[in-house]
Amino acid sequence: MPKDRGIEKVDSYFGDFTKQIAKQIKKKGKVKILDAGCGYGIAMIEFIKRFYDEIEIIGFNYSKYDGNPNKLKKETIERKIFSKEELKTIKNFPKFVYCDASKKLPFKDNSFDFIYSMASVYLYDDKIHFLEECSRILKKDGIARISVAFWPHKRMYNQKAGSKKKFHFTLPKRYWSFWEIWDKGKEVKIWNYCRKIKGLKVVGKESDKKQYLQIKKQPKLDFKLRFISSIDLNFIWKRYGGVQSIYTTQLKKNFTPRYKK
Repeated sequence: MPKDRGIEKVDSYFGDFTKQIAKQIKKKGKVKILDAGCGYGIAMIEFIKRFYDEIEIIGFNYSKYDGNPNKLKKETIERKIFSKEELKTIKNFPKFVYCDASKKLPFKDNSFDFIYSMASVYLYDDKIHFLEECSRILKKDGIARISVAFWPHKRMYNQKAGSKKKFHFTLPKRYWSFWEIWDKGKEVKIWNYCRKIKGLKVVGKESDKKQYLQIKKQPKLDFKLRFISSIDLNFIWKRYGGVQSIYTTQLKKNFTPRYKK
C-alpha cells in the first residue's frame, strides 16, 4: 500500500470528488471527511491546504507504523506543503485513529459528509463489512468513494529498502481480484453483484484500474452475503500482498457444514 498518495491521486481515483467537497462547503459551511487507510496522511494535509478551516478530516490506519501525526508533520515540512511555523497555526490538523477496518469502525452513526479510500480495501479481511460500515457512518446526504480491487491484479510490486528500483512478481491467478463471491456453488462477478445493491454505484469499466464504488447513505446497506474466511497472501509468499476475502450467499444462520454435524 503506497502510504504517500496526495490530493492529486484522490482526484485521479475519484473524478470530481474535490469539486463535490467544495460544493458541500459552499452549501453547509464546513464538512467532515474520513480518509480510510490514510497512510502518512499526505492527502489529508493537502485537503487542509486547499480548504483550510472549512473541513475537519480524520484518517485511520491499522497501526502507527502505517502513519502517524509526527510522520505527517515531518513529511509536510519536507514536501513544503506547510512550513514548520505555518504548521503551528493549524487548528484543524488531521486526526489519526487506529483500528481494524474489518470490524466495527470507531465512529458514531451519521458522522461524515465524505469518505474516501484509495488503496487499502484489498488489505482488509472482511471488505463487505467495511463497505456496510461506510454507509452507517455517512451523514444523510454523504458520499463515500472507495477504490476496490475488482480488476485482475496479475502483478504485485515491492521495493527493497534503500533502493529506488521496483521489482514485480506474478500473483497466482486465483488471487488476482482479492475477492470471491459464491452463489449456489458458482462464483459470481463482484462488479455484477454490487450493481444489484441499493445505494451502490459501480463507476468505471470492468477492466478499468480506476474503478471505484460510490456509496450513498442507506438506512441499512446490506450485501446479503456471509463472510466465510480470508487468506492473507503474505503468508503464502513473503512478497505477495493483499487479502483474499471469501463470501457466500448461503445465509442460513443455523447452517452447519456436513462434516461438523
